[in-house]
Amino acid sequence: MDVSREQARIDAVRWYHEFDFGNGLRARSVSDTEAHRRMWRFVEDCLAGVDFRGKTVLDIGCWDGYWSFHAERRGAAGVLAADDFTQNWAGADGLFLARELLGSKVETDTRRSVYDLAGIGRRFDVVLFLGVYYHLFDPFHALAQVRHCCHPGTVVCVEGNDGPNLPPDTALFDPENGGGKFLPSIGHLRRLLRAAYLSVAAEHVLEAPPPPPPPPPQGRVGWRWRLAMCRQVLAGSRPGIADLAGRVIPPPPPPPYEPLTASRRVFLTCTPFEGENPAHYYRPPFGLHAYDPRFRDEARAGERAA
Repeated sequence: MDVSREQARIDAVRWYHEFDFGNGLRARSVSDTEAHRRMWRFVEDCLAGVDFRGKTVLDIGCWDGYWSFHAERRGAAGVLAADDFTQNWAGADGLFLARELLGSKVETDTRRSVYDLAGIGRRFDVVLFLGVYYHLFDPFHALAQVRHCCHPGTVVCVEGNDGPNLPPDTALFDPENGGGKFLPSIGHLRRLLRAAYLSVAAEHVLEAPPPPPPPPPQGRVGWRWRLAMCRQVLAGSRPGIADLAGRVIPPPPPPPYEPLTASRRVFLTCTPFEGENPAHYYRPPFGLHAYDPRFRDEARAGERAA
């Protein structure tokens, strides 16, 4: 193996995750921040409670396949890594190169919209929906599609942002926010999942890291600072006075609460259910009536009458 040549191939890709391919070959994330590494460790810790052995897995919004390959390493019998790479700034090169270098058998579907998951035509034992819903214009439509990929025993893992400072059971939606269009409170996220016929079985929260400690108090100012301040005062220079004052006056304390747009990461483990759903007074959209006997039987009766 020509290690330098292979590393050059790796370096030509814009990676989101970090990979160790062995033989000294590494993929470095373009984000390269400790905050992302902390988030990835959180997801890995949560997935430790999922049994992948012998299971079929769907990884929705797989990006470069990091969690798809994780499921394969954990003993999954088959993994489908799905994404719509027209909605992705990196393209599919990382997914295919990682699959090659890892000698993986993960299947790929790189033109699969999150709004057309039912078109896969398969049900999976484990569905991974990680870091996706908060980017979407219609997260409920997407969750309905997730539900169509489930059989009664499926485990669905949902991970993303929530707004801890939002009023209970509310959400923010900003269609022009490229980083995250949808920010739900965790209560709203639970309700949205239930409306898609998914019950939350377990929740894990990754709190935002604490703010850095305030700077130590300043000591007694010296004669040079006092002389400089006198000169600025005599000159009537407000910018000069403000600059010198800012060097010795500690910054104001942070507000007692963060703004409503503050977020943290949550990981919810869900199971599909069938039955009467209080979220729906009328027949639900996106084919979800199939899981509710009130509307399913009504639809069947209509078909018989026709």
